[in-house]
Amino acid sequence: MLLITCPVTHTDELVAERRVRSVTNHPTHVAMEVECPCGQLHVYRTGRRWEEARARVAARAAEAPVPA
Repeated sequence: MLLITCPVTHTDELVAERRVRSVTNHPTHVAMEVECPCGQLHVYRTGRRWEEARARVAARAAEAPVPA
């Protein structure tokens, strides 16, 4: 069983492993496509390098000057 947060309903859902449709290993993260109880497919990404990249992008966005 997996505990996921549905991005559509914003609720935590418990789903069985058989609902995992694909798992793809990328250089920066692992992407897992899960069939959600809401009826849609959602992609969940995990990995240290993925989180580091997201943190860098967020830091750059916070430093960027706001155009006048």
